[in-house]
Amino acid sequence: MRMIVIFLFVLIGPMVIVEDNYAQDRGDEAIDRLVEKESLPVPNESKQLFYLQRDPNTNTVIYSVNMKDDEIDENQPVKAHWIRYAEGGKRTSLSFVQRKFAYGVHHTKTGDQEYDIRLQAYKDLEISVRFNPKTNKYQAYTAVDNKEIVLKRIFVRIDGGSYFKPNVQYIEVLGYDPTNKSKITHRFSPK
Repeated sequence: MRMIVIFLFVLIGPMVIVEDNYAQDRGDEAIDRLVEKESLPVPNESKQLFYLQRDPNTNTVIYSVNMKDDEIDENQPVKAHWIRYAEGGKRTSLSFVQRKFAYGVHHTKTGDQEYDIRLQAYKDLEISVRFNPKTNKYQAYTAVDNKEIVLKRIFVRIDGGSYFKPNVQYIEVLGYDPTNKSKITHRFSPK
């Protein structure tokens, strides 16, 4: 498992880490302002669930709901693709290796319009994708300290190491509490 996590971090490189300077901000808008403050683009793709950003460049992986005939596609409920901001915002598909070992997702249907998804490189991060009738859209949720949050962004920090064995310092998730919209960040070390 550690080798797969290391492989993901080799492919994506170190991530920008967000400091929690906006404790009073609420929801998606707060997260967008944080990202803009970091001088990183804020993606706003159709059916976007969450995204993954990194440095030293601004290229971003977008995770979106995959719809087929106005219904979620049960065979592939979530799709991932690149926005290569460093190349003028060009959109590209993930390569085979990226899909199978890093950015791709594995899914399991857990209920009506609800799926458990796991990133290929770090399957310990539980993400639930389900329809929220209050917002009238699909959202991604994960748990932080036994509390469910709406997931908006994932970060990884690497400090040195080599191409095949980077020194992964931590992973950070950024989202908000669905009840009061307060921003929540959580940092953890991969297992």
